[in-house]
Amino acid sequence: MSKLNVSNITDGTTTVGTNYVVNGSAKVWARYDGDSVIVESFNVSSTADSSTAGLTTVNITNAFDSAGYAIQGTCNGTSADRFVTVSSITSTSYKTYAFDGSVRTDLPVGTIATGDLA
Repeated sequence: MSKLNVSNITDGTTTVGTNYVVNGSAKVWARYDGDSVIVESFNVSSTADSSTAGLTTVNITNAFDSAGYAIQGTCNGTSADRFVTVSSITSTSYKTYAFDGSVRTDLPVGTIATGDLA
């Protein structure tokens, strides 16, 4: 396997340091609807809907080096008490639960994960 060692990456207009790309940028992100269907994503191979209301499994294409990465989630809606929790984190997947108040429900969700890839 060949390696390319550079300090910066550019698209001809904007230049960014490779340290930022390796250490600081999102490694996974996904936006999916209330039926767990992917609307947009990066490094996500699939999502799986569950028979449990509000539960979606996000499957990662290129695995993290461990289950110690950070995930943040949001859900869309007009109610102020809608939120997302994350559980069952592995190097290749994680689960999200969407809530409307104290009730789990199917809502559009967005997640982002940062950490070191394997």
